[in-house]
Amino acid sequence: MMKNIEEITRNLEEVYSLFPKGWQEKAAEMGALTRARNIKTAEDLLMLNLLYQTTGKSLGGTSALLKSGGNINLDKNAVYFRIQKSTEWNNWLNQNICRSVGVIAEKPEFLEEKRVIAVDATDEKMNAKGSILARLHYGVDLYTLEPVEYKMTLGKTGETLTNFNSFTKNDIILADRAYGSPTSMVHVESKGADFVIRLKYNAFTMYYDTGERFDITKAIASMSEGSTLEFNTNYIHKEKLCPIRICVYRKTSEQAINSERNMKKSNKKKGRTQPSSNQLFYGNYVIVATNLTYECKKIMELYRQRWQIEILFKRLKSLFDYDDMPARTESTMRAFISGKLLLAGICEALVIKGRFSP
Repeated sequence: MMKNIEEITRNLEEVYSLFPKGWQEKAAEMGALTRARNIKTAEDLLMLNLLYQTTGKSLGGTSALLKSGGNINLDKNAVYFRIQKSTEWNNWLNQNICRSVGVIAEKPEFLEEKRVIAVDATDEKMNAKGSILARLHYGVDLYTLEPVEYKMTLGKTGETLTNFNSFTKNDIILADRAYGSPTSMVHVESKGADFVIRLKYNAFTMYYDTGERFDITKAIASMSEGSTLEFNTNYIHKEKLCPIRICVYRKTSEQAINSERNMKKSNKKKGRTQPSSNQLFYGNYVIVATNLTYECKKIMELYRQRWQIEILFKRLKSLFDYDDMPARTESTMRAFISGKLLLAGICEALVIKGRFSP
């Protein structure tokens, strides 16, 4: 145990260099560093949080590591209290780290007071048959990285925006292709919120106002590289035509080649055949559905900003462990996810700065 905590402490010197001036004072200001009897400094508090998210694994394990290696005597209940109190501080640290290395972008002025939520999910607990037994669904503020909503379900629950219930009329939801369905779009609009959702080539059938099928392949085939196109069409939900706006970006040759390479790599990793002709054709485009009225280029700019934190989401997925969660209550899940996001942000910042390899 002594070796583990010494390693964490030694590596913290690298981590401190990522933080903005005044980060220690912010711990007290945000209520994370209170009743400082055993945890007396912001450095001690950070070590506790990172130990819990890494080597400690459990509340009891973190307590034992602190006692044996750091001469900090906290029982598991006290560790739990400190972790919960650290939630907002963790969010603040992560926001500043990720902004400093370009993982999150500045909010465009045209969004004004809108809150932009990027949603995703991560799977855990594959059984012997390869089935997913648990899935964490989460929404994160795109410009602050603060957790907005999170839900744990059984693996049979799919990736759909109906898993989220806190959307409001001030929100814009950014989602990848897994969420591109009429059910998801209708759900977001029922909350009064807006959305930008990327679509798979076969996400749903599109129709003219007359009810005739709309051929999106034909509509986008003649687009030039680097151009955008938009059109209004319809989809069917509960036997009714529902209007939808589609925005399309045609990738450059270089972008298309990279997409095809990644597609083949992904298919091979998943044991699938090589990409179909449809996959290859639609791999040349980014197609999103939206109910926003911003010009098409701004819609694509907004969706591109989701790509900037995609690598952070991937890092989070690699760090996630269902068994690490101390409980499934709202406050504990929020604290757990905030801690994981901070750890993901630190890892990504250190990789970007060349301090260690991924």
